[in-house]
Amino acid sequence: MRDPACLPPTWPPAYPRHRPVEAAQARALDESAAGAHGIPPLVLMEHAAAGLAALVAALLEPGEATLVLCGPGNNGGDGYGLARFLASWGRPVACLALAPPAARPDAAALLEGRLAAMALPVGDAHAEPGLLGEALARRPALVVDALFGVGLARPLGAPWAEAVALLNASGGPVLAVDLPSGLEADSGRELGVAVRARVTAAMGLPKPAHALRPDLCGRVVEVDIGLPRALHAPWLLDRPLPGASPG
Repeated sequence: MRDPACLPPTWPPAYPRHRPVEAAQARALDESAAGAHGIPPLVLMEHAAAGLAALVAALLEPGEATLVLCGPGNNGGDGYGLARFLASWGRPVACLALAPPAARPDAAALLEGRLAAMALPVGDAHAEPGLLGEALARRPALVVDALFGVGLARPLGAPWAEAVALLNASGGPVLAVDLPSGLEADSGRELGVAVRARVTAAMGLPKPAHALRPDLCGRVVEVDIGLPRALHAPWLLDRPLPGASPG
């Protein structure tokens, strides 16, 4: 894996930098993209997945392998999409589902999981817990933590805490999707146990925890997920702080 210092602060590099948003504000931005601007959640997820895949490709040599660990929510959906893009590009990638995708009203993560399964084998680590240890023992060049994002507000319990401990003990480099799993977005508090990442891809806009916990987040790169400029512009670094939540 290349040194994360080679990465630009945003992806793509032309994407501007932003001030942090709290978890509730990040959710409101996603909802406004769908409600006020007509952008379906699946479109945002596809933008996120493509950006993540390009970021991974910038970090790894073409023959280096990626292991993607997917949780049940939208964070996992981003992971499934990432794995599908890498497979499409001919990059070595393995994907494990640590829980089946949750059937949400928009079903974006569920659809991403089904699409990923059409492109590459997706291991069911929920039904076969030993798969995670076996996959980590193969020493992938990079592990992608797509388990939990800003929606996590309670301590990780079984089997998640055990999976995070196993991942940390493996010692390999980790890229976290939005936040290292187990890290509270606003306070930077560890919710029992948290992933230690070398790189964190801040999806859309950064969160307070990114600056509060560099020990867990590592190098932070903002990734464009396709939010309209009207939604993300109030948070640009060269703008005054917004007086009210956008959207």
